Amino acid sequence: MKRLFALLGLALGLALAQAPAYPENTLGLGYAPDRGFYLQGSALLPFSPLGLDTGLDAQVLLSQSPEAYALLKANLFPGLVVEGLFASVGLGLDLRYPFGAHLGPLASLELPGGALSLGLGLGYQAGAGLHLAWGAGFRLYLEPLALEVSASDRYPFLLSLLYLW
Repeated sequence: MKRLFALLGLALGLALAQAPAYPENTLGLGYAPDRGFYLQGSALLPFSPLGLDTGLDAQVLLSQSPEAYALLKANLFPGLVVEGLFASVGLGLDLRYPFGAHLGPLASLELPGGALSLGLGLGYQAGAGLHLAWGAGFRLYLEPLALEVSASDRYPFLLSLLYLW
């Protein structure tokens, strides 16, 4: 029972920036000049329907006005090659608080020492109705750390330092 609570606590405590289409285990802190600090990370999910790599990315704004973001993702095409570089294409379900839900494609291109990631989603956002969610980011890997710069419909700029394991 203690292990279950520890696992649930870890899963709830983890959080994202604009992560790659493939799942990774990360934990870190991000800063957006207009919003403040974000606790963020990601985790591989222990279940894999249809043999797909699945993951959860999450992000929590550490300020007076609560904001949370979770991205459930499945890596549908993990072994693509574009001009000699590995690429991944997946599908993501973006859930937000205040309420929002978006579904759309995710794509990543692995560059030497880093990864470029893009995501789109169409769905509903409280206060805005039908909404197009988007995100783009670049992650520089400095094992076991990663430095990430990203932008999305939620913030124009986010700089993050992540620990990978």
